Amino acid sequence: MISNAVKLLLLKVGVSVKRSKKPDENLELYRRLYPKESIANKRFYNIGAGAFNHSCWTNVDHISQWYKQNNAKTLNGINYDLFSLKPLPIENESAELIYTSHTLEHVTNDAVQNILNESYRILKPGGVMRIVTPDIDLQYRAYIQKDRDYFYWLDYYSSEADYKRVGIRKPLNQETLAQIFLEDFASQASEIPLEGAQHRISDMELEQLFKTKKFEDVLDYCTSFCTVEIQKKHPGSHINWFHEK
Repeated sequence: MISNAVKLLLLKVGVSVKRSKKPDENLELYRRLYPKESIANKRFYNIGAGAFNHSCWTNVDHISQWYKQNNAKTLNGINYDLFSLKPLPIENESAELIYTSHTLEHVTNDAVQNILNESYRILKPGGVMRIVTPDIDLQYRAYIQKDRDYFYWLDYYSSEADYKRVGIRKPLNQETLAQIFLEDFASQASEIPLEGAQHRISDMELEQLFKTKKFEDVLDYCTSFCTVEIQKKHPGSHINWFHEK
């Protein structure tokens, strides 16, 4: 909260401070496009929703210490563990829309397949699912072209408080590009986390792998060292990869 004294000082230099408006939820658009029943029962599902909040949507996420700041919103939605491989507690052919953003790269292929199957089951005929993930092709291109700027989040985890909070060995902006690339799809197999796979892949080994194996085989080899047990302790890490194909 900004004190009145600070507000007055800002006004003297021509800056006014106002409370921001609540983001427009486009409710009129929902009312035009969807049945009242779907809106009232929040038949729009955001899987891995985190801090997302919309009056028409139901958050689907999992309670964890790692994402504790989002737990209250998850408790108001559906607390669901993707690794459980269980059915979603949602009726068949009842969902209007499903959205998942930067979630599937945090779980195994089995978990991905299950949630896609479940999404197909709960969607109404003609319903839509939108999926957003990192693109491994773009990540690899940045790695081979030595484009550190692509990995724009390096500084987010480079202060002492932040890199220690997520359990990595040193500031992320001090890591090699090979380790940064590896950490972005097979975190546990990189040398970056303090707790990771039994086998860590060095810069030299990664370079050699790409020289001797097919591209997708290298990716699968790296992610094969990632375990569900460690991922549950560090759910913010990446253990999967996707591209347009």
